[in-house]
Amino acid sequence: MGQDITGILRREEQITLYLRGLYERYGYRKYRMGRFEEYDLYLENKNFLKSPNIITFHDLDGRVLALKPDVTLSIAKNTHATAQSSEKFYYQENIYRLDKPSGGYREISQIGLEYIGSLGLIPTCETLSLAQKTLAAISEKHRMQVSHMGFLVSLLDGLAIEAATRGELLACIRGKNRHELRKHAETRGITPAATALLETATDLCGEFRETLSRARTIAITQSMTDALDQLSAVYDLLESEGETDGLVLDFSLAGDIDYYDGIVFQGYVEGVPRALLAGGYYGNLLKKFGRDLDAIGFAVYLNELNLLFREKRRTDVDALILYADGDDPASLIRAADALVKQGVSVRMERTIPTDLRYGRLYRFRAGELTEVTDNA
Repeated sequence: MGQDITGILRREEQITLYLRGLYERYGYRKYRMGRFEEYDLYLENKNFLKSPNIITFHDLDGRVLALKPDVTLSIAKNTHATAQSSEKFYYQENIYRLDKPSGGYREISQIGLEYIGSLGLIPTCETLSLAQKTLAAISEKHRMQVSHMGFLVSLLDGLAIEAATRGELLACIRGKNRHELRKHAETRGITPAATALLETATDLCGEFRETLSRARTIAITQSMTDALDQLSAVYDLLESEGETDGLVLDFSLAGDIDYYDGIVFQGYVEGVPRALLAGGYYGNLLKKFGRDLDAIGFAVYLNELNLLFREKRRTDVDALILYADGDDPASLIRAADALVKQGVSVRMERTIPTDLRYGRLYRFRAGELTEVTDNA
């Protein structure tokens, strides 16, 4: 029997391997895509992307190609799903996006999944359940915000809010900024009664059932009630499966209304200041590709995961061995191997590397290791 090598993987690598196995056990198959995609795909769907800045170049045949800034668009474009035959994909890919804090482009590692077909209660709950399982695999201390775009969009419809005004109002709701919302509403001539409903929507956040109850008090359209009924049914099923730990309802979570038209969600874990997981229902995107299908999925940002576990690790390596150019290589390697067989991670260097966090320090002298206790 082959040796189990998972024990030598870093924590983030173990989790990634576990998640791939988890998604495959639920019938998702690996989706592989090239590093490049035709630029027109992203140009026509810039609103769906987190950043409109895309790295492009001309291929030898004259086509304009782009380093992929997104995986979901490629899956939506190439799916063979139908209303009768769904497709379930998971992926582990690198994408390339502009990083606003640094002002430069970043290579971002993602793992995620997509369900495309005819979406009902069971696939929706399966996706949210897998998102919860994903967060739980990463940390016991996790939280997931859930919302429904149909609730907010139908509220705007019921209040007869013009399309040109919706974006700025949704931005205020996302930021829970009541002051700016009132200012925009007054400027646009929105009535005080309508403004009061929008302010209430801004504050709809908290324990799932209690927030659902409060949301029903401002449900002025049947579509708003339908959205709340869907959220209630999803929560009931997740609760029966024991998958509601850290689950909160927060209607300030609002995606782009051109693409997201159903349940949306974001996941957080302690120690990471930004959302580690994000997803939602994006049937509108499929319609832009001429497909009358449903779709839901999520992505996990592995760069944040790498940072999380690096910060948790006290050291990068258990033991640092310092050696000199004249030392016997065979004896040095045997000494390092002896530590490795004891389960110790080892790094051999001539000098101490800058910023390396190590546990024990050894010097290799006269064919033997001597532990340095005073770092002299």
